[in-house]
Amino acid sequence: MAQIFKSGKTWGYRVSYLDEHGRRHQPSKSGFPRKAAAEAAALELEQSKAHGAKLDKANVTLIDFYDRWIAAYKEGKNSEITESRYSTFRAALEEWFGDTKLVDITRMKYQMFINDYAAGKVTPKNKIHPKPRARETVSKLNGYIRAMADDAMAEQIIFTNFTKGWVNPGYAPSTTQVKYLETADFERLLAFCTEHASLSMIYNYIIVTAILTGCRASEVIALQWPDINFDENTIRIDKSWDYVYATGFKPTKTPAGVRTIDVPQMLINLLKRLRAEQTAANMKTGYRDNLNLVFRNNKHQVPGDSALNRDLSKIETELGISSPITFHGLRHTHVSYLLSKGVDIAYISRRLGHSDVTITLRVYQHLLSDFEKAQSMHAISALNDICAK
Repeated sequence: MAQIFKSGKTWGYRVSYLDEHGRRHQPSKSGFPRKAAAEAAALELEQSKAHGAKLDKANVTLIDFYDRWIAAYKEGKNSEITESRYSTFRAALEEWFGDTKLVDITRMKYQMFINDYAAGKVTPKNKIHPKPRARETVSKLNGYIRAMADDAMAEQIIFTNFTKGWVNPGYAPSTTQVKYLETADFERLLAFCTEHASLSMIYNYIIVTAILTGCRASEVIALQWPDINFDENTIRIDKSWDYVYATGFKPTKTPAGVRTIDVPQMLINLLKRLRAEQTAANMKTGYRDNLNLVFRNNKHQVPGDSALNRDLSKIETELGISSPITFHGLRHTHVSYLLSKGVDIAYISRRLGHSDVTITLRVYQHLLSDFEKAQSMHAISALNDICAK
């Protein structure tokens, strides 16, 4: 039974209990303006114990538990980009919650934090001119905290998850349609890059490979010669290139990104040409590539992401392409072309390395809408034919 006491002008409580080792503990808290508030807090603490929460862990702060949780379940298990979020989210939690104990965080208090975080009022955003955060960013933060709170419940520190019923107030970015080349521009770009491909202008080889495979830039750059099966006309994608931290290889974006795709004979022939050029140049200079990369140029360099976008832009300008795209737009162009030829969306999804076809459907909903209209017209035409007989 809790003890309620008055200390000066405020009220407090003291709860007595025995831990699992038979030791007595008497956690207390004072400073409540009214007796009813102290009684309510004491009741909540006693209910926590009744639901299995361990009161000897009641002094654990949110930040302390977050640090332990990250160390136990997250560190060293994801990409560097993903792991960089841990410290970013920690800074926001520490600024807003400070030394708040895990057991003192209520749903309302957590929602207030989320509201401020979404509004950009929490580090590392500028507080003088706060910039709102996107729903996706806020959702990622909540995902970590929700999982952490679940484990705090499993540890019997808390007995309810304070993230339950949360509301995401982040802004929804305006929907942007994916940009891709129309078939005529696709054909012109393909022909130009094929004709001008050389070891010194290796970006042409890279562009052709990207547009005929639908691979991401980081996946194309990470290709090694053993990944190219010249007999089966396939390419194996099982890693990507780390542009951000320049560490070399890194895992694919998702496990589903590991895949083997069929490619046209034209690309196989082009890569044979590149291999011959590269081998001759390396023999002449005595250079040995320990990574055995496909797309290392005549200066033994790997083109950067910015350089690829710049080179593609120059080619588009030279060809007079009125609606230019970025390098990632080559992936969208690949999808657009396959859809226009009636290729099944489930196959396209696997070819792209998406973990679920719903991702493909979401990203390419505009393209699919256009494709559906064309299919609808085709269906009506077929039905009109039968009705006319």
